[in-house]
Amino acid sequence: MAKVTSLKAKGTRSFWKQLWFDYAGILYMIPVIIGIVGFTIVPMLTSLNYAFHDYNPYARDASEQLSNFGLQNFERIFTSGEKGGSFESVMYSLYVTFRYSILNILIGIVGSYMLALFLNQNTKGVKAFRVIYYLPVLIPGVAGTLLWKDITAVKGGYLNMIFEAVGLGTYTFYEAKETVLPTLLFIGLFSLGGSTIMWLAQMKNVPTEMYESAELDGANYFQKLFFITIPMTTSMLFYMLITSAIGGLQAFGNVYPLRDVAGKEVEFIVVQIYESAYVGGDLSYACALSWFLFVIIGILTAFVFKTSKWVYYGEEA
Repeated sequence: MAKVTSLKAKGTRSFWKQLWFDYAGILYMIPVIIGIVGFTIVPMLTSLNYAFHDYNPYARDASEQLSNFGLQNFERIFTSGEKGGSFESVMYSLYVTFRYSILNILIGIVGSYMLALFLNQNTKGVKAFRVIYYLPVLIPGVAGTLLWKDITAVKGGYLNMIFEAVGLGTYTFYEAKETVLPTLLFIGLFSLGGSTIMWLAQMKNVPTEMYESAELDGANYFQKLFFITIPMTTSMLFYMLITSAIGGLQAFGNVYPLRDVAGKEVEFIVVQIYESAYVGGDLSYACALSWFLFVIIGILTAFVFKTSKWVYYGEEA
């Protein structure tokens, strides 16, 4: 009988202890939950409500700010209507956005991977190179864009001053239609450090025994690269592919400050959303465009997940 009582007491203590751990976990999660609800879910639902209404911020009564419930804002995306709704302008924005995103993904992933391979060597001074390549990532996006805008100015820019000094002449950079995209891609090379760090972390997780076994079998560097390193890092490649695609389609901070020199060549879809909301004052149409972009990103993400059989997650996957 005493033994049964002892077990009950032990079970009671376990229950309260487990309950305390559950509540402690919930307490730690509260700030994150508040952030997700307050800064993600509520704004998304609010923008969805605006997208299905005509929003008038100057209405006397707050209840009259939203009117005319319907699909009129989404219809404007696919028609050349009034108030700035233009199928041609939206398609052009998508064109320049996808063109930049695809090339940026290819150059970014391949470039950061090659850089990580170089920095993954056990050579003297490699840690200093890792720091040097990562330092540009610490510069805020808008500040870095404005800095490069001054450096690449046709008149008075430091790069063109150097080019002229060595007899190469001036380069148009952001001030000519055909050189805007190459300039954006070139400047993007200086921010490869962030992706490189993640590649390095993934490469460090590849078991050294696999390389040793391959060397015993006479494998050279490229055989080890294509049959061990790349297959073992496909999970990071999958992550990079998704995040780079989403980041490219949402590009804003690195292109909007260039509007005065690059013009329509940097009129990405998010730039058009911003212009519609805060310059044109058409918040409802901007919200509809945002959800249109959200659907595009969702479809592309689902497609990547659907075709992800090539990704290696480990023996437990």
